Amino acid sequence: MGFAQGQLFEEDLGADGLPYTLRAHRGRVLPARPSPGGRPRPATAPSPPRTDARPPTYDEDSDLWAVREAIKRMDPDGVRTGYAIREALDQIYDGQRTGRWDYTQLLKTEKTHVGTLVEIWLQREFGFADGHDLDYRIADVDVDCKWSLNLYDWEIPQEMYSRGDKVALVIWANEYTARWASGLIRISEDFLRPLGRQRDGKRRLNDRGRDRILWIVPGADLVKNTLLHIGDPRKLDLIAYATRGQTAVTNLFREMQGELVNRATVLTAAQQVDGAKRVRDARKHLKPDGIVIFGHYAPHPRMAAELGLPVPTLGRFVSARLYPWHSGDEESCTEIDGSLWRLARLDDPSTDAPTLPSQGD
Repeated sequence: MGFAQGQLFEEDLGADGLPYTLRAHRGRVLPARPSPGGRPRPATAPSPPRTDARPPTYDEDSDLWAVREAIKRMDPDGVRTGYAIREALDQIYDGQRTGRWDYTQLLKTEKTHVGTLVEIWLQREFGFADGHDLDYRIADVDVDCKWSLNLYDWEIPQEMYSRGDKVALVIWANEYTARWASGLIRISEDFLRPLGRQRDGKRRLNDRGRDRILWIVPGADLVKNTLLHIGDPRKLDLIAYATRGQTAVTNLFREMQGELVNRATVLTAAQQVDGAKRVRDARKHLKPDGIVIFGHYAPHPRMAAELGLPVPTLGRFVSARLYPWHSGDEESCTEIDGSLWRLARLDDPSTDAPTLPSQGD
């Protein structure tokens, strides 16, 4: 490692207590830039029917409907399913250790693991029992979880149709359009493309199979991957390719004002264990510029809402430059630390930001 045990001196240690030789191996990672190639096909929701096939009625397949109703009871608006998908994707990027945020930055072996993580996170979120032969047991029905980054490209193994028609929970999400969907289908030969040359015997849905899906959520917004949706290359450079973690987090909230930023993005920018501390320090660095960072603890969400900003929910933040509100100002305002504040206009001079009520972020 470049040093012998017992030979470390104070000048050999960094501020974090680690030997410089160790810190070199644990330093900030600047990942390869994303490639436009290798991205999934753009899609925002299931397509209109192509055939005369339709989802089964309750009388035609009561088990399929029972599974749908059980999931809808647990997640009527789809928020929990969307959360599980977001967590699975953030886990595979592992931005805190790798600095990555884009699917094209993943290794080939990692890409094949995304579906497993989605399956795991859904089971964690909903507490589904293990199935007898398949992934889950929902409403006393065996259900297999199938994931695809491309809509309708779920790969169906032989055991789902060769020994009785099985139920599949099909999940799709697209990071680039920030959309996802989920549905159910009972797999059968009638709804599959012909067997190809794949050794594993996996097949995809044909057009009738697509139209046979009983949708649970036929299209919803996915919590955005902040770094992925930065349209300005200059801003991305200031954040993802900053040379220090604190600089990256400070730049993140300076450049992305008015945008919801999730915790995974903060950790990716910081690449440090204590990402939350980087947010607290960013508040101090941005205070002279008049910029505040609202988190999800009360009263921050209320203050953000009163200013017309997106409301931060669990694990999310929103930043904005503020200016003292004066009688006659048309903008909405909120009270912070005993004074009224509004969003700053472009021509407002810089002034120290107010001190927000402390919170445990």
